[in-house]
Order: sequence, then structure tokens, then C-alpha cells
Amino acid sequence: MTNTKNPHLIETRVTLHKWLSLSTGIVLLFFCFLNFVLLYQNAIALVDGVFGVLNLYFFYKANQGRMKRWHNNMLILSLASAVLYAFYFADIRAGAVYWLLVLPPLFCLLLGAKRGLFCTILLSFPAIWMLFIKSDTQEFIPYRSVLNFVLAYFLAYMVCYFYENQYTTRDKALQKMAFQDPLTGAKNRHALELFFEYFNKQAIDPFKEKAQEPHLLIIDIDFFKSVNDEFGHDVGDSVLVEITELLHYYADKQQVYRIGGEEFLIVLQDYSSSEAFSFAERIRRNIENSVFLYHEQDIKITVSIGIAQLKKGQTFKEFFKVADKNLYSAKNKGRNLVHHEMLTIAEQL
Repeated sequence: MTNTKNPHLIETRVTLHKWLSLSTGIVLLFFCFLNFVLLYQNAIALVDGVFGVLNLYFFYKANQGRMKRWHNNMLILSLASAVLYAFYFADIRAGAVYWLLVLPPLFCLLLGAKRGLFCTILLSFPAIWMLFIKSDTQEFIPYRSVLNFVLAYFLAYMVCYFYENQYTTRDKALQKMAFQDPLTGAKNRHALELFFEYFNKQAIDPFKEKAQEPHLLIIDIDFFKSVNDEFGHDVGDSVLVEITELLHYYADKQQVYRIGGEEFLIVLQDYSSSEAFSFAERIRRNIENSVFLYHEQDIKITVSIGIAQLKKGQTFKEFFKVADKNLYSAKNKGRNLVHHEMLTIAEQL
């Protein structure tokens, strides 16, 4: 599956796809048997059988963690095609039309609100046409059938849409609480741990030209305790917020983390060691030249920055042994400077 902005929603849709493909595969094979053996409707049985086997294949791939986007799209297409085919060729009294009411919620859950609505509207045209021509022609029966179907059909989508919207809103709020620092708006330490997990799970492409391994900058505000002692914690909090805004100006917001009281971390992707050093030095100079005002009194802030290169397979704790050594080297040399030294894990243990 391709990436979206909500990883939890991706996981939910992948799980739904997996179990829906299994259940619909079994149901379609059941109708294949029923239509072939008992009802002698061989054409419908063939369609059900082909799509049933295809859906079980999608379940097999999803269960192995090898689901593709086209699997999801083809699952939707197979369900819609099987239902429409059965509805068109079978007697209306057989009740195939009832399965059409299940499809709008599935469109919404599997494809999202916009694509789901598009598919719901698209499917409604052949469904309404078939219902109209297959309904009893007496008086207004066809129109009443279509009206009732349309109302129930789109109501099914709307109920699922509102549920999905509420779920997404609530999930975003929970993610913000779990992965974002409430004071500064930067990502927190827990989010950084997830970044490490994701980085180490990424497969290495042997045919791709080797990219630079990420460099991580640990930024520590010098003598921050004296700011809190002299001006109070409210002022200290304001300084932290302004520092975060400055870091967000120079780096992607998704790559800035607050990992301690006055410690921040920036992830630099595809930077060489010299480029990472230059980037860190530019941040250090800009913070040094910035003025933080409090009741018309200037507050000068400096930072010490340690740089370490993230290696594949390196754990969260192992990395911080390297990075902390570089940070404290910067502090021991007088603070307000950047330190980067190529250190191996073995040297730290």
C-alpha cells in the first residue's frame, strides 16, 4: 500500500482488506456452488467462482504482508461486478439487490471518503437502471423501488462516512497527544523511537545507489537553568517555543523532536558529514544572533550541538551513547559550538 498521512488508518484498512477478501472469497465460492449445482445458472456461477478465487488470492498476499494497491482496487471491482452481474441476470425476487446496499460502506472504509463517494455514485447508475427495468411496471412501482433504493443506498454510505470521519478525527487527536510535545509542538521522544524502528525495518535496495545515512543533530540550550532561575519558568517555556519555531524554520517540522527539557534533535536525510556540520553551524549562529525579549530586557541564548551518523541496525540507546558523547564534547570545549566526530559503537561500549 502507498503511504498516507495516517498510519493507523492504513493499518485498519489493510486489516479490513485482508479479512474482507477472505470472507467474500468464501461467500462467492459458496454462491458459485449454489448456482452451479442447485440453480443451474452456470454463467453466474463462473463469475462468482473466478472472483471468489481471486479474493482468496488477495487474502493470501495480505496475510503474507505483500498487499499491493491494485489488490485493494481489484477487490472492490470484483465485489461490484459480481453483485451487478447476479442482479442483472437473476430474478429480482432472488434478492441480489440487497448486496448492493453493502457496497457503499465498503467503498468508504477501503478507499476513503472521496474515492469511496466517487465509486458509490458511479455504481448507482447501473444499479438504478437495472432496478427500474426489472421492477413491476404497474403504476408507480418502478419509481417507488428506485426511490427507496437510492435513499437506503446513499444513507448506508453517509452512516459509514460520519463514522469514518469521527474515527479519523479522534485518531489524529490521540496521535497528537502521543507523539507531539504539548508545549512546543515538536515531535516527542516516543515519536523518535518510532522513527528508529521504521528506519531499521526498511529493506536495503541492492540496485539503488547508496544514499547518505541520516545524520542526527542533538541541540542543547546552554545554561538554560539560569534562564528559569532568573526569569521564571514561564519565560523559559517561551524561549523553548521560540527555539522550536526557529528550528522549524530551518528544518522540516516532521524532522524536529524535543527529547528532553532543553534538548532537541533534528534528523537530516541524505546529508554528507560536511553538509550536516554546515547546517548545524548555521543553526548555532542564528540562535546566537537572535534576541529573546522579556519586558524589554534582552535574553541571549546559545546552544551546543553534537552530530552523529545513524547506522543501520543501531538501537535507540546505542545511538544516544554516540550522540551524547559528541554533545558533551561540545560542552566541554566551551559550549556554543558544534562537535562532530566519526565514532563507532564499539568505541562507546
